[in-house]
Amino acid sequence: MVADTRLTLRPIAGEYGTGINAASEAIKALAAEGLVRLEGKSGARVITRDLNRVRSEGVLRMAIECEAARRCAERVDNVQLSVLRGLADKVDRLFAAGDDLKGCRNADIAFHRTIVEFCGVPELWPSLMPLLDRLVTLDQTENRTTEIPGQKHIEVYEGLKSRDPEQAAIAMRQHLEHSLSMALASFYT
Repeated sequence: MVADTRLTLRPIAGEYGTGINAASEAIKALAAEGLVRLEGKSGARVITRDLNRVRSEGVLRMAIECEAARRCAERVDNVQLSVLRGLADKVDRLFAAGDDLKGCRNADIAFHRTIVEFCGVPELWPSLMPLLDRLVTLDQTENRTTEIPGQKHIEVYEGLKSRDPEQAAIAMRQHLEHSLSMALASFYT
C-alpha cells in the first residue's frame, strides 16, 4: 500500500473477493497495528512510514523490554528458563533456515511476549504488543541482510539465565538496537 492511499470498503472487498464485513475487519486490524488511520465513514488512509516514528517506537520498545528483562531475570525459575531456551532456539533455528518468514515472526513475538509474561508486570504487554508486532514485521519484511538477526535471541536468553537484572537488560538492549538498526536501514535502501 502506498502512503496516504485512501482505503474504502467496497473496492477492497472486490479486489480481494471478500465481503464488506471481512474488509472492514481487515482495515480495523491494520488500524490497531498503526498502519492505517481510520477516517470515520469515509474509510481509512495508509499512514506514511516515517523515520522518526520508527525510531521513536523502537526507543519505546527498548524501554519496555529492557525493564521486562530486568524483572524477568529477578523472578525467572528453572521451568521458565527452559521455556525461554526452547523459544530462543526455535526463533534462531527459523531465522537460520530462512524459509518461513511467518513462522519466524510468530516465534520472535512469542519469545518476547513470554519474557513480558514471566516478568510479573502483565500491564506491560498491552503497551508493547502493537509496537512489537509492527517493528518485528518491519524488521523481517523490509530488511534482507546476510547477517542472521535470530542469533541474538540466545544471547538474550543467556542474559536472563544469569539472573542478573543489568546483564539481562544489556542483552535485551543489544538485541533491540540491532533490530532497530535494521528497521532504520530500510529507509536508506
